[in-house]
Formats: sequence, C-alpha cells, structure tokens
Amino acid sequence: MSSAPFESQTELDREIARLEQQLLDLKQRRNAMSPVSRIPPELLSNIFFLSLRFLKAGGITEEVDPDMTRRAICAVSHQWRELAFTEPKLWMEIHVRETTIRRTTATKYYLNLVRKNLRETQDVYLEAGRILNPGAVRHILEVEKTRLKRVVLGATSEIIREILSRMTDAQCDKVDSVELKCDNIQRPADVGVLQHMRVFPHLRKLWHELPLIPNAAYVGRLANLTDLVLVNLRSFTVEDVHQLFDILTRAKHLTSFTLASTQSATHNPLRVSAGGAVRTTEIEFHHLKRFELQLGLTPLLLALLKPLRFYGEMERVVIATDDIKGVDFNGLVIYTMALAFSHMSAPETMKMGVNPEVLYTKSDGDAALLTYQAGWVDKPDRQLYMVLPVQEDISDPFATPIHPYLSLPFGDPHSWLLNNIQEMEVGTRPIQPVWECFARIPSLRRLSVTAWDMNDYFIPALRLKGFESPDNPPNPAQVAAPFPALLDIKIDMAELATSGLDVEYARTLAQALGERAANGSEREDSVRRICKLEFVSCTSQIDGETRDLLSGVASEVCWNMKKK
Repeated sequence: MSSAPFESQTELDREIARLEQQLLDLKQRRNAMSPVSRIPPELLSNIFFLSLRFLKAGGITEEVDPDMTRRAICAVSHQWRELAFTEPKLWMEIHVRETTIRRTTATKYYLNLVRKNLRETQDVYLEAGRILNPGAVRHILEVEKTRLKRVVLGATSEIIREILSRMTDAQCDKVDSVELKCDNIQRPADVGVLQHMRVFPHLRKLWHELPLIPNAAYVGRLANLTDLVLVNLRSFTVEDVHQLFDILTRAKHLTSFTLASTQSATHNPLRVSAGGAVRTTEIEFHHLKRFELQLGLTPLLLALLKPLRFYGEMERVVIATDDIKGVDFNGLVIYTMALAFSHMSAPETMKMGVNPEVLYTKSDGDAALLTYQAGWVDKPDRQLYMVLPVQEDISDPFATPIHPYLSLPFGDPHSWLLNNIQEMEVGTRPIQPVWECFARIPSLRRLSVTAWDMNDYFIPALRLKGFESPDNPPNPAQVAAPFPALLDIKIDMAELATSGLDVEYARTLAQALGERAANGSEREDSVRRICKLEFVSCTSQIDGETRDLLSGVASEVCWNMKKK
C-alpha cells in the first residue's frame, strides 16, 4: 500500500496548523491596534477589579456574579486573559453564592482556580451569601485561615452559627473585619451567633445585620473591637435598650458605633414616652470618634441618646429619624443632642435643606425631612449631621404647595447649635419665628439664602420691625440690630420662576439692608456694612438703578446669570 496519500495529508495538516497560527498572530496584531488594547496594563487591571462591583448612579451596588465577570473578562482576548491571570488583586475576593456551593466538586474546582492565581502572602476576602451548604464555607475558612483578611457571611442565623461553632481548632488570625447578614424573615429563635466569634481572635470591625440586639456579654469578649455596626434591628423593648447600654459600657475600645433600626411608630413595644428615660446613669465615651443613630422612632432615639456623654474628639456624628409622629419632639431631640455633645466647641458652619424625595402626608398637614449639617472651619473632617421630619405651616396665607413654609426646630439663638455659627446656608423656607431666631445669632458673618418669592420672611428679618404686629409686639430680646455681624450675603434666584422677579427681589433686599443700617444707627448698634452681596442663577439682566441701590448697601455686588 502506498504511503504517498498519508504523507500528503500530514503535509496538509502541517500547512493548516501553520496558517492557523499565522491567522492567530494577525488577529492579535489587529486587536493590538484597537484603542482598548493601548490602555496601560495597570489601568486595565484596575478596571477589571472595579467591574466585580458594578455601581449604578448614586453608588448603589448592582447584583452581579463576580465569577461570571471574571470568566467573561478571560474570554475576551488573549491579552485580557493573560493579564487577568497575572493580576492577584482580581482573585483576592472569594465570592460564594447559593449556586456555587451546592456541589462540593464545583466548590473545589472554583477554589483551586482562585488559589492558583493568588500570591502566598496575598490578603484574601471571603464573601458568602445565601449560604445553603455550611460545610463548603467552613472549608474555605479552614483552608484560607492564614490569608483571610475580611469575611462576609450571609445566611440564616442558624447556618452562620453552625459554620462558626464547628471550627473548633481553626482560627483566622488575620481577619480584622466580619460582616454577619441574617437572611431570616421572621424573628430568630436563637441569636447566640457571637458566642462563636473566637474564630476571629483579632477582630476589630463587626457589622451585625441581625434582627435582634446581640448579647452584651458576647460583644464584651471581643477585646480588640473598635468599630461596631448594628443594622436592620426590627424591634426594641426596654430590655433591648438596657442590653445596648451594656454593650456600650463593655466595649471599652470602640472608636466608631452605628445603630440603625427599622422599627416604626406603628410597632412600638418600647412604651417609653419622648420625655421619659430608660437609664438615668450617664455613660461616658472618651475614645469614640464616629457615632450614628438612624432610627424610625423618636422615643427610642431620645431614650438611647439621653444618658450618653461624649468627651473625645468626635469626627462624625449622625442623628436621624423619620418618625413623622414625633415632629413635636424635634426641639427635645436637639436639646438632648446638644447636651450629649456639649463638651465639643459649638459648630461654626451650618447647612439646611429638605430632601425633595421624601414627603409624608398627615391629617393636619404635610411633613418633609429636614437635613441639617454642621461643621467647624478649622476642622473640615469633623461633621455633624441631623435628619428630622419637619411639618409644613398650612396656616400662613402666603404658603404654597410648591414652596411651603416649614416649622423648623430652632428658636433659641444662644443654643449650642446656633450660638457660634459663622456661616449659614438656608435651602429651606422657614416660618417667621425661625428667621427671628437666625437674625439674633451674634456671630453670623456669611449667609446663603434661597429666594422663593417676595413673601419670604428673610427680608422682613433684615428690617426686624417687619415682624411687629398688634398680636406680635416687639420683644426686648429683639431690640438689637438684626444679623449684627453679617458681612456677606449670597442669594440663589433659581426658584424665582417669574421673569423680572429677581431684579424686583434685589431692589427690595437693598431697601431692607438700608433700613437695617438706619435702624442700627438710631439705636447706636454697631451694624457693619455688607462687604459682598452676590446673586446667582439670575434670569434677568440687572439695570443701572438697581445696581446703584445695591452698591449703596454693599461694598461689592456680583450679579451672576443662570447658566443655560
């Protein structure tokens, strides 16, 4: 039998292989000419890493499967695959979901793939959610115990407890951050998850997303704990409040604490009035730097805040509630907060606004969420935030559904929150008494205001006497000139819809400032001349007469047209 046909087929196969390799080389050269191929490798690897956590607008994490993302990246091109396999950061996070842990074989294959692309000293993060197979997750903890840095466990409290309780001999010494996210729909029967946290002896940060307050004794055993977050708490009783106070007392090294509860006024087993107290003994904090309370029940907020006293250098404070039934207690919330943080120097800057996306309807009027932000000029990293529901004033004849007047919880210019304010930005439409209060702040130098319409109370506040009426006689405390230290005023005209109204508003403002100066001279008050008067988002050109009026009361006048 002749071997010629066999030899010809062999030669053809070799030629085909050569041409295929040549075609592959040509394709790689072509791909190298594309713009994406010219991205530096270090930048491209960062893009790959960020794609594992796809963020929508607003920073909301989209639900994606990081493993699918990795496989998709490796399937794009030879260059991408080689880069992905040589970038340890892309494999440092082990993601386990319900679909990836059903089969032990698949789990082992996945772990082998991940571990093959990690350096020996690489920090590893484990994120396990919707866990059905506790053994698979426990296997990861045991195998990677020397490299694990952060652990996230999402399952029922029973499964989380089973995972940790059976790790009798293994300890993850490098883990400093743990997140426990409970999937229980109903109230769990047993919340003893933290008694098994000995698995993480050097734990510093704990995110506890379970429906109930953890046992204070178990939290106290976490000797290195500095950051504690308790979220998704669904129900509070008086016993739970005492348990929380016990946690705060035992956790001696806390520098950051956050508490968020979804409990609302419709389900209130606490049964404590807003003026009542659960604990009378004060709890002092000397090392805490960040403190956040975000609650849906004003009585609970007050019960938790009243005994607390903060003596450290605070960096961030958040006090928030959306309890519309507790609007009448806003003043008490502010008083209680001021008492808790009274050791701090009073705030120097203040911004107020209303969340336009949150509006509640009540039988006696509407309510919105007031956002209050206070700061310190020489300490830009220190911030105090407050969110409170505020009610619309429906009794004012000039109130409109579009821009309603709001009853803000400010009435004393000498209170801790106001008495040292130097810069203020008012993005709401306060009622008359609030502007009366702001007009008597002795330290206010720079004021930014939104002009809503000609019926606002800001301009009468400059005159001060504009508040007088037969039913509202002058108060001796109001005799001093309004805004005595005011130097700069900024007016945002964006909300004035009618053409030409911005010029009319500016002329009225100039007249009010003139009367303020004249009234101060009559009373021998030291009213200082306005240094800078700035208008932004204007829709009309300013005329010479109006500019002259403004120049008569301010050293510098800026008229900025609205950007198209």
